[in-house]
Amino acid sequence: MLKLTEDALHLQCRAANKNQAIEIAAKALEQSGYVKPGFINGMLAREKSVSTYIGAGIAFPHCAKENLDQVIKTGYQVFQFPNGVSWGAGKVVFVVVAVAATENEHIPLLADIANLLGDEVKTTLLANAKTKQEFIEQFEKA
Repeated sequence: MLKLTEDALHLQCRAANKNQAIEIAAKALEQSGYVKPGFINGMLAREKSVSTYIGAGIAFPHCAKENLDQVIKTGYQVFQFPNGVSWGAGKVVFVVVAVAATENEHIPLLADIANLLGDEVKTTLLANAKTKQEFIEQFEKA
């Protein structure tokens, strides 16, 4: 079960587009010690090949396989974009879960996140949360 901490949560984020949102996410992963500088390039490469939009206003950016050497240790950061970010093809993202994972460690993490955030009502509540505690409470509700 994924346990979200206040340190891994960023509220009231703003980005003009998905590349800027991914850049914000990559910087946070780097500052948290999960990835090396330059991880952003792997995230953008992954996004270019296959969208990381998973539905219900949620995106799950991570790096391309070719860039796994940029990962120091597995971890994640969660970002709230209350005004939404265009993810292309008419999709708008309100919650970004950025992941740094070695090999296939992101697969169980993605499954946990998909289970936690599987509906648009929940995403809307998360997008409108005013405090980290409120966001975490909504995030962890089954």
